[in-house]
Amino acid sequence: MRLEDTLGEVRRGTLSSRADHQFRGCNSAFTGPLMEPTIGLVIDGPTLSMAMSEELVDQFVELCKYCRAVLCCRVTPLQKSAVVKIIRQKLRVMTLAVGDGANDVNMIQAADVGIGVSGQEGMQAVMASDFAITRFKHLQRLLLVHGHWCYSRLANMVIYFFYKNVAYVNLLFWYQFFCGFSATAMIDYWLMIFFNLFFTSAPPIMFGIVDKEVSDTMLLSLPELYKRGQHSEGYRRSTFWIAILDAFYQSLVCFFIPYWTYNGSDIGIFAFGTPMNTVSLFTIILHLAIEIKSWTVVHWIIMIGSVLVYFIVCLAYSAICVSCNPPSDPYWIMHKQMADPMFYLVCILTTVVALLPRYTLHVLRGTLAPSLHLRARELERLPPSYREQRIREWRGLRDTCISPSLRS
Repeated sequence: MRLEDTLGEVRRGTLSSRADHQFRGCNSAFTGPLMEPTIGLVIDGPTLSMAMSEELVDQFVELCKYCRAVLCCRVTPLQKSAVVKIIRQKLRVMTLAVGDGANDVNMIQAADVGIGVSGQEGMQAVMASDFAITRFKHLQRLLLVHGHWCYSRLANMVIYFFYKNVAYVNLLFWYQFFCGFSATAMIDYWLMIFFNLFFTSAPPIMFGIVDKEVSDTMLLSLPELYKRGQHSEGYRRSTFWIAILDAFYQSLVCFFIPYWTYNGSDIGIFAFGTPMNTVSLFTIILHLAIEIKSWTVVHWIIMIGSVLVYFIVCLAYSAICVSCNPPSDPYWIMHKQMADPMFYLVCILTTVVALLPRYTLHVLRGTLAPSLHLRARELERLPPSYREQRIREWRGLRDTCISPSLRS
């Protein structure tokens, strides 16, 4: 009964605070919706056992949702793991558990992500965890910096892999309408294999390892940037389908502009497919260049190296392969194409037309609706003294929006 009364009082207080928050207009572009819980809950082991009973567990979980922090003291290892499991099942969220002793092993294993702190209580928690740290203070950097980087890198790399394969494979699909769906390819089979194996394999791997959306200094100074991963803003259905639609559009451009250029000529099938293959490589590489947030020497080496490897391999293959796929052979085709000015015109024009929508989308998004991460990257470019002033203004605006609910 007391749990129901407490829950009702918390609901009323939250509704009144939310109304005051909206009245004061604290939902700005800089801070976002910052209506956060302001109360805490402290519960001991015996009380926790009653709260997690079948009759009260739903009310207990709802009460926890209204709390900024829930402290469970003097609980058993099984109760620790039970709390984690209940939160996962009831709220359908990803959980993280941190422990430093043998009594935390069950809790660490029950969570989605387990972190063990090596200390005087042995190595059991470290051995059972996904990540290990030597001091509890390192948890801040592990989450706010490496956790943010890992999420953004994986999300962007996965989307890019889907985009890359759809954009390239659809070149063959559009050609089937002109060859009676005979499964004929206008690109040499070895070059198609090398395209994913050598020419475009290193850039996305580098993108998933080295790229930094925001620097570690800004991530530690502005912890609210971590919410992007909590809200799954990096990998959404809309983001995925926009990338797929963009891949379809780019494949159409990369196929039909060379097709209309060479339509009616007497070039061979591989001479017809070579400009498409080259344009597709340029488009996929430059598409990644638009998505990269922080350029380093490694980025330049791999991006330029991928293009150089493509031309070196194609030129060598065209010179060596005298009779590889009769009756149509790729012998000396790349050399003839590179001696034709039309080849360079097609490559430049097709690449620009293919990437224009993606570049325009980035420009409009950054101008009309800049995200918090884009604003954070803009702060990085400012002089150190002015940057610190802007960060203090950012924090002050956030604190001003939270303070009314704190006073209530």
